[in-house]
Amino acid sequence: MDFKEAYRTAGTFFSTTLWQLDASGMSRTRRYLLSCVRLIYKLQDDYRKGVFSVSASSLAYIMLLSFIPVIALSFALAKAFGVHNILAPMLLNFLDPIGPKSREITSSIIGYVDNINVKVLGAVGLAFLLYTAISTIQQVENAFNRMWQINRARTFLQKARDYLSILLVTPILMVSSIGITTTIMSNTIIMKLERIEPFGTMIIYSGKLLPYLLIIAAFTMIYYLLPNTKVMFRSALAGGIGAGVLWETVSWAFAKFLVSTAQYSAIYSGFAAVLVFMLWLYFNWIVMLIGVKVAYHHQFPATLRIKNDREILTERFQYKLAIAVMYLIGLHHYRGRNRWTLNDLVRHLELPVVPVSEALEALADDNIILLIKDDLSYMPARDIETISMQDILTAVEKHLHGFDSFGKLELVNPAINNTLAKLDEGIIKSIEGETVKSLVLSPEAMAFDILRKDKRQS
Repeated sequence: MDFKEAYRTAGTFFSTTLWQLDASGMSRTRRYLLSCVRLIYKLQDDYRKGVFSVSASSLAYIMLLSFIPVIALSFALAKAFGVHNILAPMLLNFLDPIGPKSREITSSIIGYVDNINVKVLGAVGLAFLLYTAISTIQQVENAFNRMWQINRARTFLQKARDYLSILLVTPILMVSSIGITTTIMSNTIIMKLERIEPFGTMIIYSGKLLPYLLIIAAFTMIYYLLPNTKVMFRSALAGGIGAGVLWETVSWAFAKFLVSTAQYSAIYSGFAAVLVFMLWLYFNWIVMLIGVKVAYHHQFPATLRIKNDREILTERFQYKLAIAVMYLIGLHHYRGRNRWTLNDLVRHLELPVVPVSEALEALADDNIILLIKDDLSYMPARDIETISMQDILTAVEKHLHGFDSFGKLELVNPAINNTLAKLDEGIIKSIEGETVKSLVLSPEAMAFDILRKDKRQS
């Protein structure tokens, strides 16, 4: 097999065969490996299409302009706790991969922050400082929400709560972890254990592992709090582990790259530090956004079964999803089971929040289902025997995006419209008389419900 044929075979595997493999009959290890390969492919595909680079570029530019206000607010809280002296080494460690310029940049940033006097700033200056920091985090949240396919925005109170947690609590947690670790490592008992094997080796490796654990903890907290949706902790942790390991790898690679191109200082002179700092911010945001996508795919493993995430938003899928959601709500209502909430449906269907919430919204707007505000659960708005399949399809159709009469006159040709009308009429006739109750009581649905129960019990 020559190189061209091998390349063509590999291309066919990753573009087609990989997504046609049925994992249901595989062992747990093989299913896990298959998911990992699909995840890696989707991450590189997103990177190749610019999904990460566009957002990372804008966030790096925004962060360059607002880095001082963000650090200033973190330092202000750190001073209140009396741990601000540890934040400078943390900042130096973050900038360490950029080489000798790291100390210069760290000293400049610390100098600017120390010179910020709240009394001199006044109420207006302090408000502007706070606004700059919060708006920066809002831009980060918007980038995260795009990765999670979330369109709704946080309320003001939610922003105040979650943004302050990320802006202020994360540095304190990291500083506290470092302080606790320093105290433990300087403990007399620990120092004596270092002289005894294998405890000495274990302590040394634990010290080397600590930076990874700290950065993973920071990434995990950000992934858990910042997206405007309910993120499962284990999914945030998966993203944190992926981003933490990748960050340490990128740090090493970036430092090696700067060593091999040491002439950049001679070429860019005084601008070299700013340029290197911007590059480092850019690569950090790339790593951060990749971790977001890892957390997203971990929480919604169904997305790893399809090559393109946009396939879950196709018109056919939206119709299918609305019928499935109505079936589940109707089934539980008919059987007297617990009502479904949005989060319950998302977990059960293993789908992102957006398509499920849009299906619920379409059904609610057409008065097919009702939202019970006490527990945010859903129930049929009327007897399921009176809810037809046509009602569901009509509700979804009203929420489909796009405008079908835009463009040339041929698009509104009466003959073409008559053909589409006949198609719609044929669909309506084919499902005439079918209701949610007939769907719930159909032999296929009842057999599937029994099979699902047996799986849960086993």
